[in-house]
Amino acid sequence: MVVLQVYVKAKECNQPLSPEDFAIVLGKHFTSFYRQVTAAIINIVEKPWERICIDGQQHEHGFKLGSEKHTTEVIVKKSGAVQIVSGIEGLAVLKTTQSGFEGFIRDKYTILPETRERMLATEVTAFWRYPFETLASIPAKQLYFTEKYMDVKKVLIETFFGPVKGGVYSPSVQSTLYYMAKAVLARVPDVSSVKLKMPNLHFLPVNLSSKDNPVIVKFEDDVYLPTDEPHGSIEATLSRIHSKM
Repeated sequence: MVVLQVYVKAKECNQPLSPEDFAIVLGKHFTSFYRQVTAAIINIVEKPWERICIDGQQHEHGFKLGSEKHTTEVIVKKSGAVQIVSGIEGLAVLKTTQSGFEGFIRDKYTILPETRERMLATEVTAFWRYPFETLASIPAKQLYFTEKYMDVKKVLIETFFGPVKGGVYSPSVQSTLYYMAKAVLARVPDVSSVKLKMPNLHFLPVNLSSKDNPVIVKFEDDVYLPTDEPHGSIEATLSRIHSKM
């Protein structure tokens, strides 16, 4: 029954909507149509189907599925109160240099040496909250939330990689994560708080030897071993003053 109503509301939309806007449409419907419903929590994940290009031309009906996903959770209350959290999942990024791991706390159990040269790979998950507290306070601009999603994604990517020429040095995943979140708050004023999760996905230099052959494979910036586990998962939340996230 609920699924049917979602299809009906989608059919009634006469213009493109962001996931956030469609979630608001559904939340308003369920809290107004059903007397016993005081609040609706709507979660939507948008998969990024991208038009195929062949010989520099866009295909009329060909698409491929991209990687990262646009997510949202919207809470709509019968009173008109609203909470909107948007996000991005599966943003896989890698830099082959300008990355190290240094300056960390050491104790008697620390065996990891510091380094100023390593690969940095991660899969970014980000969530950010908007400051709007009522339906009436949400901007009326069409595809406003899609625009903000693209703004946040752009800031995350630019801060991670740095300038095209030379990039930017990262002393640790933790440091880069902090500066990425800080940049979102600085450059996207409509975001009140942001949470980032960035697992440290390792690409380890391959050096192989044996008793009889001490140099089967000598690492010369050429052969790496990608590993899934174990890895650290780094998370942080940055908020403006008075943010509720």
